[in-house]
Amino acid sequence: MRKLIFLTLLASLVAGSPSIAAAGKFSIGGFVGLNIPVGQQDVGNGTLFGAKGRIVLLPFLGIEPNFVFSEYGDKEHDVDGVTMTRKGGEMTSFGADAVVGTLSGFSQARFYGLVGVNSNTTKREGLADQTGLGVAFGAGIEFLPSNMFSLEVRARIHGIRLEGGGARNNLELSAGLNYYFGPK
Repeated sequence: MRKLIFLTLLASLVAGSPSIAAAGKFSIGGFVGLNIPVGQQDVGNGTLFGAKGRIVLLPFLGIEPNFVFSEYGDKEHDVDGVTMTRKGGEMTSFGADAVVGTLSGFSQARFYGLVGVNSNTTKREGLADQTGLGVAFGAGIEFLPSNMFSLEVRARIHGIRLEGGGARNNLELSAGLNYYFGPK
């Protein structure tokens, strides 16, 4: 599965090379937000932050390599009448998203959808580290007050399959800034 993902990303970059050279548009950016567990009772809401780049392959298609660091909040449990707190843990994720929507043009607001794959490592006190392949999908809007800077807000569902069975599903809500390079 990982080989297939790598080959798909490589083929996308090679196929889009002429467009990248012609468009010459790419960006780097950072973001912060909330990490909200979906359907998980053992962890609470946490925070996230990360960095990403966007390579515009076509006016409606881009690739975003990204790195995300997320934390899960602590959760209180009632065990035989005694309230106990369990530490939430943290997760690091590295992957790439395909972004489809209005990625170029003169509009001051650009809407897009995204779908991606990533490799994840989850760490939690008292448990062995777990790694797993994840998938993500979501949507966002980017506001461009100038040709070089943009403000971005997005929502992304991030599902992670863990070693030995089980999964983690999160809703990631984030906001960030991007700096664009290339022709104006």
